[in-house]
Amino acid sequence: MTLVRSMIKLSHEMGYRVVAEGVETAEALELLKAMGCEEAQGYLFSRPLEAADFERVLRLGGALQPALSDAA
Repeated sequence: MTLVRSMIKLSHEMGYRVVAEGVETAEALELLKAMGCEEAQGYLFSRPLEAADFERVLRLGGALQPALSDAA
């Protein structure tokens, strides 16, 4: 966890927003959120989708990559 926290901090210090990839559990999502990670993607949100399926989700108002922080 120390390495992840350090990478998030370094990225913020360089002016970057952080996107975590491969998030599979709600516990991991909460840890990343607590560390200041702004966005996440992974199986917790959706399995990989074909382009047409992804477009359908977006048209129906779905969100697969929600922002994690309230203060962006």
